[in-house]
Formats: sequence, C-alpha cells, structure tokens
Amino acid sequence: MLISMRRRCGALSLLLIVIILPLLLVFATGLGIARRFNDEAYLVRAMRQQLSSSLSAYDRDLYQQFGVFGVPVDRLETSVFRTLVPDRFAKSTAELSVATDLLDPTALESQITRTMKLRLPALWLDQVYRLTGLPDGSEWLAQVDLGRFAGAQAQEKALAAGDKVLSDGNLPEDLAGQLADLVRESLDQVTEEDKLEVLEDTLDWLGDLAGQRSVLAALPDGSHWLSGLAGWMDALASGPESPLVQKAGLAEYCLAYLTAAVTVRQEDGKREPLQTISGLDLTDLAQVRPAEIEQIITGTEDPEAARRQVQTGLVAARSIIQLAALLADADEMALLRAQAVTLVAILAGATGIVLEPESITYVLALVQAIARGNEDVTALLAGQSIRLIPPSLLDQPLVVSYADHLRLMLWILPSDTLLERISRCIRRTFPQDYAVGIQFYVQPPARSTLIDPSGLVMELSYAIE
Repeated sequence: MLISMRRRCGALSLLLIVIILPLLLVFATGLGIARRFNDEAYLVRAMRQQLSSSLSAYDRDLYQQFGVFGVPVDRLETSVFRTLVPDRFAKSTAELSVATDLLDPTALESQITRTMKLRLPALWLDQVYRLTGLPDGSEWLAQVDLGRFAGAQAQEKALAAGDKVLSDGNLPEDLAGQLADLVRESLDQVTEEDKLEVLEDTLDWLGDLAGQRSVLAALPDGSHWLSGLAGWMDALASGPESPLVQKAGLAEYCLAYLTAAVTVRQEDGKREPLQTISGLDLTDLAQVRPAEIEQIITGTEDPEAARRQVQTGLVAARSIIQLAALLADADEMALLRAQAVTLVAILAGATGIVLEPESITYVLALVQAIARGNEDVTALLAGQSIRLIPPSLLDQPLVVSYADHLRLMLWILPSDTLLERISRCIRRTFPQDYAVGIQFYVQPPARSTLIDPSGLVMELSYAIE
C-alpha cells in the first residue's frame, strides 16, 4: 500500500514537472514580450515628451515682437529623451531636425491667419465706429455694470461721480473714497441669513455638478465625444478659409505688429503713443525696426527711401481727391476762374501774351489740390486723422488716419508678396534659423530587438493646418 502511494506521488510530481516547465517557458516568453512592448512604449513616450519640451522652448522675444512661434534651431537638444528613455535604449542614436521652417510661406501664413482671425471682427467694428463717428456704447455699458454691482442707490451716486469724470476728463480726488463707502454699505446689508442661503445654493450646485459628472462618466465613448468637441472648438477658432479673410488677416497683422512712420495718435489735442497687440511701444520699436510697413509696401530695404515713396504716393492720392472735390465745388471753381482772369490780364499787360482763362483755372485748381494734398499728408504724419472725402463730395464725415491709408496699400499687394516681405522683416530682426515643426529620429542599438529595425521617426509642430 505504501509503495503504491509513493508511486502515485512520484507520477504526480513527474506530471507536474512536465506541465510546469512548458508553462514557465511560455510565461517567461510572454514576460519578455511584455517588457519589450513596455520599453518600446516608454521609448515612444520619451520621444513625444522630447518633442513637446522642444516646442515649449520657443523664443519669447520673437513671439512678443511678431506674434509667431519659433524654436531656435541651435537650441535643439535631446536631454529630456536621455532622461526618460529606458535603459535598453539608452545608447540609441537620437537626432532632432527641422521639419518645417518658421519662414516657410505656408507655415507663416497659417500662424498669422490663426492669430488674426478672431481679432478681425473686433478690429473692423472699431474701424467702423472710428470712420463714421458712431458711439460704440462702451460708456453706457460701464455705467450699467457699475449700477448692477453697487445697487440702485450706488448707481445714482456712481453715475453722478461718472458725470464729474466725463465732464472735464479729470478724476475727482474723493472718487476712490466714495466707491469704498459704497462697497462697505453693500457688504453691511448682507445678513447672516443671506450668507446661509448662498451657502446652501452653493452646496446644491456642487451636488448637481457631481451628478453631471456621473452622467458624463456613464456615456459611451466619452473620450471620443470630448475629442470631437475639442476639434469643433479648434475649427471655430480657425475661422473661415476664405482668401479675402486671409488677405485681411495679413494686412491687419502688419498694422498690429510692424512699425510705421507714424507711431503716435493725436486726437482732441492729446498725443497718445501707439502700441502693438502685445503691448510694445511702437515709438521704441521704431528706433530699431524703422518703417517696416512702408518697406513691405514698396519692397525696398531702405527705410528712408520707403518712407519717401509712401509719402509721395499719399500726396498724389490726396491731391487727386482734393482736385475732384475742387472740380465738384461750384463756389471754389468760380473763385478760381476769377483769379485766372486776373492773372491772364496781368500777364497780357506785362508781356502781351494772351492765354485762355479756362486753362489757367484748371492749372490753379491743380496747384491748390496739390497744396491741400500735401497738408493732408502732413497732418497724417503728425498722427492726426483727416476726412477721407472732402465735404463737397460727401456730407458724411469719414475720418481716416495714416494707418488706414497703409491698410489700403497693403490690400493691393498679392498675398504671396506680403508673406515674402513679412518674412524679410522677421529675418532682419531675428537672423537665426527657427523651426515650427520638429522631426525626431531615433535609431536603437542593434540588439534592442525593436519591431522596426530601421528606427522610429516622430514629428510634431505648432498648430499648422
């Protein structure tokens, strides 16, 4: 009996050995495969982190001055990858290279378009209000918001103080004290019951939020839904892909970031310095980056020559408008004809030469139009605004500035020409090479048993469509 039991135990042990050894081999092979896939996943993650880290090291000064992203090529390095990569791939050959250059026309246009599209409606509305002189309602909205915040009694006092401010443009010394008193009175009126009610409402809101989170968590394919929502919002921010909108974006970009001959605005006797969208003073920028918009319009590299050409063009354009206004004004033409008759009489008496008075009338009109056009340009260069069309041609005053005339000139240029000349302006200030798209190539060691023995290539760029 004892011998039979021992035989059975030996047979069972032998069976377990026969079964366990293949299982151990299978498990060891599976573990090796899992570790290899895990290392490869870490390798890909390290590459992605390296690309994200490289793109985050964009030149802040470049972005502040020109509103575009760019990574200096000479700063591309793989320290993040070397820190995160698994030991099996530690000796891999890693190389970062430029996939898309900053000044590539497609990449540059994409960045400028995405930067300016959302700003275009606000900029155009501001132009309409300024051209037509219509009120934009900002003062009324400010007063309404102040009244809602401080209450009915505070609204009356605040509006009275606002009238003092708006009447002469000077801030009363006691205005800050009055506002502080209004805030204290409003806080004193809040009772403990009101505080408890607000606390209960907040708790109810938090409970509803928790319920909404559970509902969202129970939705199928929630990640796909959120990804679709993010894509829709990104498409909304991108705006319409219309050539007209893209041309407008390029023109407004030049006016928003580049310098011009006029860096101040004079209105109602006040002199106000102009700034870029990023808040830089154009007067300071013009010291190192003079007349960039004029250089883009004319295509010349000399700032002084560009200024002169644009000013000559403005004088010619304003003279034509003034000449048309003179010819349309009957009183002005009658006065010029009288002066022409007088000049013809004087010339005939002095030299005996008799000229046609009507011809002299048009010569005088041309001279006067050129003089008025020169006066218009002088006012524009001083930062003042003028009427686009004189009263004899249009009763409605359309007020324009020097920037408005530059805008019209920029609209005439082809988009490709604008992009090429904008690139030239950026290159003058930042001569080094910049990348907006980076390619990362990794060649693992020969014995790394990577799925793709030729290596891995990953590319990442800023939002370029």
